[in-house]
Amino acid sequence: MIDSRANRAGDAGLSLIEVLVSLAIFAIIGIAGLAVLNTVARTGERTEGRLERLAEVDRAFLVVRRDLAQIKIAEIGLVGDVLSFGRASGGRTIRIAYVLDDDIWRRQINGAKGVPVDQQLLTGIASAKWRLLDGARRWHSDWPPVGSVTPSRPMAAELTLDIWREGAGRPASVTRLIVLPAGQSR
Repeated sequence: MIDSRANRAGDAGLSLIEVLVSLAIFAIIGIAGLAVLNTVARTGERTEGRLERLAEVDRAFLVVRRDLAQIKIAEIGLVGDVLSFGRASGGRTIRIAYVLDDDIWRRQINGAKGVPVDQQLLTGIASAKWRLLDGARRWHSDWPPVGSVTPSRPMAAELTLDIWREGAGRPASVTRLIVLPAGQSR
């Protein structure tokens, strides 16, 4: 039997310096990996928050589009930043109004019993501005237009929301143009 210790060279082991250098390299790689992981996690959290906010805004605009698709044109009114109208619902007409109350944008529905029901659509709203497009392709901030005896039916509605963003010094504007039933026939 041959002794394996006799075949080994004198410097076959690792020195203390080599072990310390390898531990230092491993620690640097570990710290760099942790920093990258932390950055990815923070970016993911911020992105998720923004995506949730974007989904809230999209849901609110979906509600508005659906309401305006069933609007009764003869029953529409726009005064300042409040749009109110009648909407067909199961063979009857319900009154709906979109109102900005402080920084909360609400949908008010006059139910069957005449008691208004508030639905909170969005928070953090700096302003909500409506405009209606008449048959002559002129925009109006009030409806019926001032000075008109028999206004034409509004063809489209434009809604601009100024939305506060986290960490931003001023709100961001989001504008949507919605074609009304009277405008779809043209």
